[in-house]
Amino acid sequence: MQIDLLKGITILVTRPKHQAPPLCQLLENYGAKPICLPVIQIEPIILSEASKQLISTIHSIDFAIFISPNAVKYGIAQLMAHSTLAKTVKLVTIGQASAKKVQQLLGRLPDISPTNNYNSESLLALDSLQKNKVNNKSIIIFRGLGGRELLANTLRQRGATVNYAEVYQRIQPQYSNCELAQLLGTFEHINIITITSSEGLYNLVALLTQADHHPSKQDSYHSYLEKLWQIPLVVVTEKMRDQAQALGFKNYILMAHKASNQALVDSILLFYRGLSTPK
Repeated sequence: MQIDLLKGITILVTRPKHQAPPLCQLLENYGAKPICLPVIQIEPIILSEASKQLISTIHSIDFAIFISPNAVKYGIAQLMAHSTLAKTVKLVTIGQASAKKVQQLLGRLPDISPTNNYNSESLLALDSLQKNKVNNKSIIIFRGLGGRELLANTLRQRGATVNYAEVYQRIQPQYSNCELAQLLGTFEHINIITITSSEGLYNLVALLTQADHHPSKQDSYHSYLEKLWQIPLVVVTEKMRDQAQALGFKNYILMAHKASNQALVDSILLFYRGLSTPK
């Protein structure tokens, strides 16, 4: 048990339902009160025949890149269903959580993974993925539906053949009026919000807009959105910070140095100890 450095602080956790408990537990260890409002729901995608055919050729692929822990979870499930993973395939992850998930499911660590700054840029900077290492190589990128093109485009420029295996999708959760009313009943007492993706940021605003405009809302003078703009926010990229400001957030916007649970908590601790300068 940690010292109660966040005692009396109520924190809104917006991670997907299956990913929220570790962050909530960590916050509780510091004395905070976490409240969960998942703003993204992760669901597997029913693969097309073309995607199944691509995955079935994994034994002849040189590199398999997993963008996220969800890409590992759903990607490996599809691999096990449609093929077998040869030991010659180099496994690549971006973040530490993805690396741990690979080890958990396959019993081996990734062959290639950044040691800091867990993003596509850091991955592409590694010697193992330079042109002399990937030219004429075949690569599958396991990811969710949509996303950045930087990784694939750069690897193609370096001479690799790159295909996507999109194995899950992110959707906005659907809440009934009663569920929203219950979740937002303590909204007045929220001290800070953690959010780790631009999509989640927009979904949060959409959910509160829905709650504000629903006919069953009894207090026409109380706007959830107006309250939202006043709550300090923790984000994980400069882009998200700019998006939050554009949406209307008026209070402090903190930026964690990465999207891990500990990094989010560290930012909150620095803020409440007066050691950080929010941007």
